[in-house]
Amino acid sequence: MYELYELDELGTPCAEEISPDCIVFDVDGVLVESRTSYQEVIRRVVEREWEKTGRNADKAGYSPELNYVMKNHGSFNDDYDIIWALLNIAFASEREKLSEALPPPGEMREMFAPYKGECAAWIPKLARIKFDIAAVRIWGQEIYAGDGDEPGLWTLDRPMLAVDWKRLPLPACVYTGRDLKEWRLAQKTLSWRDFPDERAVRVDMGIKKPSAKGLEYFCRKFGHERPIYFGDTAGDKLSYEEFGRGWFAAIGDTIPDAGMRFPDVKTALRTILNWDADVQ
Repeated sequence: MYELYELDELGTPCAEEISPDCIVFDVDGVLVESRTSYQEVIRRVVEREWEKTGRNADKAGYSPELNYVMKNHGSFNDDYDIIWALLNIAFASEREKLSEALPPPGEMREMFAPYKGECAAWIPKLARIKFDIAAVRIWGQEIYAGDGDEPGLWTLDRPMLAVDWKRLPLPACVYTGRDLKEWRLAQKTLSWRDFPDERAVRVDMGIKKPSAKGLEYFCRKFGHERPIYFGDTAGDKLSYEEFGRGWFAAIGDTIPDAGMRFPDVKTALRTILNWDADVQ
């Protein structure tokens, strides 16, 4: 098993053996490479709905730099929350041009810093709400999942772990901000169509990150005690910290303060569990 080195109170390296009894995966950015699709969904909806108000979408409605800020804040695990927040903040500025209405990434970070928890509770403190959050989700899903005429941007997604879930070295669970419809699309991408529904916690089950409730469910339902949770956003890390047991490994570069960070989930599995997905 992997040994995590930390400094004790005297500054001496000390090792903690990691011995999980199950694996909990986030989906986007961990199991599925979906940055292209979801960032494009956000950009399209922001620009389209901005223009519908009669204003000028003179710049891209989203960028990788802004994505880093949003995903590094614990309140924006759900990409549709990002759309809703950006549209309402921009509209409240009363500016005509989107380039002037959307604060730059650094300013946005400072604006959000005092707040935590679900963004629906605190965005109204920053902006008068014009756009309905339920409508925003519908708009985004039409572009991501397809509306009948178009196949949907989910077809751009690629698996980050191309292996049968039944071959994983420990029992697997999924804790995702997707709803059932979007989780079914992820199952197609992963070729995990037979993954048990009872082992996947979704946002439409009434559990939304950041929250320990998803991890608590897996332990209560299946008797797990020491999960290792692979996530890629601050919301994932906060969920683990609230849970207070097991281990958290950050995938990608969005969480620079995580104790364990890996470039991808395959590297994490190989390093922590000595299990190589490429030879299964």
